[in-house]
Amino acid sequence: MTSPTSPDNGFDGIAPFYDALSRLVFGNTLRKAQAHWLDQIPPGADILVLGGGSGWLLSRLLAVCKPRQVIYIDASAVMIELARQKVNNDRRVDFRAGTELAIQPNDRVDVVITPFVLDLFTEERLKTVVLPRLFSSLRNNGLWLCCDFLEPRVWWQRILLWCEYRFFRTISHIEADRLPNWPQLLSTHLPLTFCQMKPFFGGMIGSGYWQNRPPASD
Repeated sequence: MTSPTSPDNGFDGIAPFYDALSRLVFGNTLRKAQAHWLDQIPPGADILVLGGGSGWLLSRLLAVCKPRQVIYIDASAVMIELARQKVNNDRRVDFRAGTELAIQPNDRVDVVITPFVLDLFTEERLKTVVLPRLFSSLRNNGLWLCCDFLEPRVWWQRILLWCEYRFFRTISHIEADRLPNWPQLLSTHLPLTFCQMKPFFGGMIGSGYWQNRPPASD
């Protein structure tokens, strides 16, 4: 059993006020970044969301994208319960309290979504565990939507990012202490094709999508 101080479920304690805290610092930017590429998702898709939080994105997915099924994984059981309540325990959603290890070998989806979650891990764990596990569930021609923080460009962004990591390492015990280069990992460590990226919050946040395009046959 995962301990209460595990870096994977450390958001239990702040789950009830996490959304209010993020809006206080970033306004509505985080939500805009998460929703920006939802129009790329075809109706009736099978979707996997890792680290979706308290359910705002899930409610948008169900309303806008009309998916067949959503596998909704979050390490925080409190976040999972909040999300379940927010969408009235919608029967299309398979709620799983856990990490990337909650992805099963027979899970196959058309879309993977990682909203502000890759920055919680070290690059080593992303390379060896998290990204390969997620990719194993993605069908050929499937989409990977990711939004997260980018390397700061100016001094105030560097200070803000430093404060974020200090806060979440203290309160939620996240394992990372610096920002991984997640766009490069998605583009080079996995056989994904980069499609587009949209900057937000003065370039401190990026929202992009990639496609799992199989090699062309001869």
